[in-house]
Amino acid sequence: MNILNARLRGRSGLYRIELNGARIASISAQQAPAEANEGDIDAASNLVVPPFIEPHIHLDATLTAGEPAWNMSGTLFEGIERWGERKTLVTHEDTKARAKKTIDMLVDHGIQHVRTHVDVTDPTLSALKSMIEVREETRHLIDLQIVAFPQEGIESFKGGRELMTEAIAMGADVVGGIPHFENTRDQGVSSIKFLMDLAERSGCMVDVHCDETDDPQSRFLEVLAEEARVRE
Repeated sequence: MNILNARLRGRSGLYRIELNGARIASISAQQAPAEANEGDIDAASNLVVPPFIEPHIHLDATLTAGEPAWNMSGTLFEGIERWGERKTLVTHEDTKARAKKTIDMLVDHGIQHVRTHVDVTDPTLSALKSMIEVREETRHLIDLQIVAFPQEGIESFKGGRELMTEAIAMGADVVGGIPHFENTRDQGVSSIKFLMDLAERSGCMVDVHCDETDDPQSRFLEVLAEEARVRE
């Protein structure tokens, strides 16, 4: 299969893109518009670009606005509170159905690489189990990375450390955190040290919601940066 009559960013004229399975074998300039054979794709002089990336989404929480109540203040912290209420209503199939519907919308807009934050402050880890299945079932559509995200805190949530450790062992790809949402600054600092230790032990990457607040005294970014520096 080939892609014909394609435009490329920063180049004039039309191009032919030859494919070898799922890979691009070659790209060559066309002297004139070409007629597509059966199995070819006619780009019709449209721009062909690499697939887009969605670096931050919460697929376990998508399509739940207003259930069971709306975020009337429009603030992040009320949004987290509303999600805490919705989380009690979550089922395995509900999470999967909403996530897959959202993934279909992402794919329709040219997105192929997705990193999703999945709430693991749940003793059953229900959302994570659902999303691990979704990752496998949608592998033909997207590359999905799962962040073990402690929405209600690592230190402030009962059993938070154990849940984070279990989430990584179950197959989450990335270690998350939310230090400014911990009950105290000391807990915020401790949560960063813990998540960095977990990432170092497991070989996972780190993706932290850090200082996501209007509080000018929230300065966990410097703590995270220092923990990264001393571990080089």
